Amino acid sequence: MDRRLYVHVGAPKSGTTYLQSRLLANRRALQQHGLTYPLGPGRDPRVHYRAALDVVGRDHGLDGRVVDGAWPRLLRLVRRCRGDVVLGHEVLSSADAEQAERVLADLAATGSEVHVVMTARDLARELAGGWQEMVKFGSRRSFAAYLERARDGRLDFQRSFDPTRVLSNWGADLPSSRRHLVTAPPQGPADVLWQRYLQALGADASWAPAPAEQANASIGVPQARLLRRLNKRLGAETRRGGAYAPLVEDVLVPALADRAAPRISLGPDHHDWVARRTEDWVRWLTDSGVTVHGDLEDLRPAPPDPDRLDPDGRMPDLVATAALDAVEALLDELRTRPRPLTSRVRSAVGRLRR
Repeated sequence: MDRRLYVHVGAPKSGTTYLQSRLLANRRALQQHGLTYPLGPGRDPRVHYRAALDVVGRDHGLDGRVVDGAWPRLLRLVRRCRGDVVLGHEVLSSADAEQAERVLADLAATGSEVHVVMTARDLARELAGGWQEMVKFGSRRSFAAYLERARDGRLDFQRSFDPTRVLSNWGADLPSSRRHLVTAPPQGPADVLWQRYLQALGADASWAPAPAEQANASIGVPQARLLRRLNKRLGAETRRGGAYAPLVEDVLVPALADRAAPRISLGPDHHDWVARRTEDWVRWLTDSGVTVHGDLEDLRPAPPDPDRLDPDGRMPDLVATAALDAVEALLDELRTRPRPLTSRVRSAVGRLRR
């Protein structure tokens, strides 16, 4: 067996967007050292996202024609690669055991040594990040209601945060040396996560120094409160699928993410059950012999911040400031966008008349 295939299976909110961006930025350098990150036509990294959707049987609103058959298309790219290969997307964390087994069998059929890599951060931060992501994409649910559903096991996507479930589905029969858990440090530079990830891939950090060009935009408490109110005002259809959606997701959210603000975090009412669940995870990971890159202690949630700002509380001044930031961002977008052709023609006709 001359080469290794590394399939990255999530979890969401564990730095996956950052890692994917760094893989893309360092693709040529890594390829020179025998590690390939395959891309679709036109150097399109979305081939991994579409393939993951195909595996789990979802489309996330994409045209079904680009999702159907996306996994076999990525597999063909993998077969054509030389040397070691890294592939995957956080959507794969939602795969059931049968779906994961099919992917691993397809990869093993290439004659390669298959490894599974999972990235994870502490559940408190993953839950906070998950709620933030839902709000960014149109949810009106309060943070308290969201956490109650999480505690009671009524959030489907929460299963993707659980390393015991994900690593059981993905390669329970693989040797522990080929199941990797990369822990995200609670603080410090993102480079630490990148270095741990490369270690799991058998690569050296000195091979890939280029920074990431993209990371998930993170908003604070008042910005999240503003977006929830906006979601209520616009309604689900307008917010998620209408003309407002690109403006909110591509202009408004990145602009609000640039502002200093109290971060979204869990309060004391939910710290204990998160800590207990984490203890179960750490015990299972220790007993399973999974290869850990980092420290399992990184998965333990920090104590609640006594100065925490409740995302569901009243904060009129902070929300008003966030609203002004939003208006400023939209005005700047209007200023820099090219004017429609009809507007330019009217201006030209006016000049000619004058």
